[in-house]
Amino acid sequence: MNTKLSFLLSPLIFTLLSCSAFGQKTIEVKLKKYKRIDKPAREEVSGIVKDPRAENQFWVHGDSGTDNRIYPVNIDGELLPNEDSKGLKLKGIDNKDWEDITIDNMGNVVIGDIGNNCSCRKDQSLIILNSPSSDTEETKDYKIYPISYEKPDGFLYKFLNYSMDAEALFWKDEAAYILTKRFRGRDTKLFELKSFKEGEKNEFKSVQKIDFDDEVTGADFAYGKLAVLTYKSLWIFVEDETPDFFDGEVTRYTFEAEQVESVTFLNSDTVIIAEENGDLYKIEL
Repeated sequence: MNTKLSFLLSPLIFTLLSCSAFGQKTIEVKLKKYKRIDKPAREEVSGIVKDPRAENQFWVHGDSGTDNRIYPVNIDGELLPNEDSKGLKLKGIDNKDWEDITIDNMGNVVIGDIGNNCSCRKDQSLIILNSPSSDTEETKDYKIYPISYEKPDGFLYKFLNYSMDAEALFWKDEAAYILTKRFRGRDTKLFELKSFKEGEKNEFKSVQKIDFDDEVTGADFAYGKLAVLTYKSLWIFVEDETPDFFDGEVTRYTFEAEQVESVTFLNSDTVIIAEENGDLYKIEL
């Protein structure tokens, strides 16, 4: 093939292959803020999750350097149980780099201390709180599970610090899942953890890798759907009968935003996205 022609066709071929691999449809949406999370809960918002135990309650938290608290808020971002709430303080632990939050199948809140911009951390963990309440001011009723990531085969990997940088955590059935921001270039890796042991490293197993259009900043699974958030899009994967998370029906919602950091399902047809500054958006699926 002519070199010039090959150069021109390469991006087109890549695009067609990507669309074919996902079988996706793309919808462009305009994000419009409907509310903003109240102070202090809106300080560098990094995670949000709807609490299925309550009619109108969500948990949010800040990024590294913010308080070691999670905050109960309603759909309008108002603090619960009232405007004077200071959130739920986790005594005896720091917010090293909390990046996402989810809820397990027992109703426990799971915080992902999984941020790792320097790719140098060896102390990443999941923090599991025992069914917290919106009117509790502080707690020690949690367990910390240090985590690591399964290394690829190869002699060199035995000696490398194989720590991922991740901001997306979700729960499905009886397992926790982490999506990395990126893995050596374009790929994002999906890891799974099915069993938890205190006092030792809990190794997330590598499941698969996938190429999104940008860095992954949040995720949520509910109603048989997986929502994956990047800085410029929301991906919805509908569960099918295979163990592959990404081979079912796929819809990508593209948008322009400053710095969207977290996502949760409101219901089966609506997703809520939170900007780092606390702005809240809805996308109707």
